[in-house]
Amino acid sequence: MQTHEASKVISALRNGSPPVDFAEQILSGRQPEIDEFNRCLNSLDTGESSVKMILGEYGTGKSHLINAMKNIALKQDYIITSFQVNNGFRLNKIDDLYYAIMHNLIIKNREQSKTSFNEIFDLWIENLQSAPFPDRKRIEINAVCQEISKYNMTFARAFLMFMRGRIQRNHEMLEVTSAWLTGERHIPYELKQKYDLIGHVEKTDTLDFLKAFAKLIHLLGYRGLVIFIDELDQVTFERKDIRLQAYNNLKQLIDMTATGDLLHTLFVFSGTPELVKDEEKGIPSLESLAQRLSLSSSPEYANPMQTVIELVPLTTSQLHWLAEKILSIYAQQTTKVDKLPTLESLLQTMASEQDTVTRSFVTRAIQYLDACVQSN
Repeated sequence: MQTHEASKVISALRNGSPPVDFAEQILSGRQPEIDEFNRCLNSLDTGESSVKMILGEYGTGKSHLINAMKNIALKQDYIITSFQVNNGFRLNKIDDLYYAIMHNLIIKNREQSKTSFNEIFDLWIENLQSAPFPDRKRIEINAVCQEISKYNMTFARAFLMFMRGRIQRNHEMLEVTSAWLTGERHIPYELKQKYDLIGHVEKTDTLDFLKAFAKLIHLLGYRGLVIFIDELDQVTFERKDIRLQAYNNLKQLIDMTATGDLLHTLFVFSGTPELVKDEEKGIPSLESLAQRLSLSSSPEYANPMQTVIELVPLTTSQLHWLAEKILSIYAQQTTKVDKLPTLESLLQTMASEQDTVTRSFVTRAIQYLDACVQSN
């Protein structure tokens, strides 16, 4: 880790935020969850899909773990998409879910910004352009369209028009078809008619479009699609009708992944434990969903192979490892290394604070190190 990178990590931790780019390097005590995540990733190659729900109180390192998972998925050539439940997206409308997925795509080497629908085809198009025989481009594009037409014919036809726009460098065709494929609704009728596009993505065919997209990216050479949806517990604050519709949609996604109806896709939801503990407004309020998550049988959330994983606080030894790592990184980004305390002194100070909440432990450790280097 270079000096500016170490400084970036310490700055993020000082502010109570997880360091996105180096999440794996300072992740302590979550190896079972990472192992299970890797198992789920590998299963996407064979067409399997799954749902994971990671729950943890604020400050337990949930966001840090999720960031590590994102980095792992990207490095292994999965496309990820990441967003959270909020006033704009409440999971109660399945077409809104599709829109959120398609407008928050990220691919390897583009981790710092969202990836446009157009950009995920760059490498594939580049390989087709350098094909040893001229007909390969047409044959392969037609083969892909034929395969995704099994999921939705309208999606396949729009994708064919999208590819024509790319090949012909027709900017208008490319923009219109890309907007339509990603769920935009306000496309002028004249433009849709011009490029043989029908209607827009509606809830009746949204899931077919998601199936087609997941299959499409796998055909392009990506290993699968990983969808991260944070703050799922925000659903509990919604009106009852919105809340129950969101839970029904979640149940439908679980069923689709379990039956093999949706391929090459992993959903990772995260939130606080209230989501499964609130009998009135949480998941237990929809019995059919609670049963699918085995909530009625008092599951062991600590088992990472369960759909629901509840993060437990770090042990003393795990916190000590974290303190050692923070001290090492801090030393890399300061010129006043001689003023830094020994690890034993740092641990002694942190033990006196008696704080086992991960975020508080980390921020207090850095406050102590800051005080050391600023002392006369």
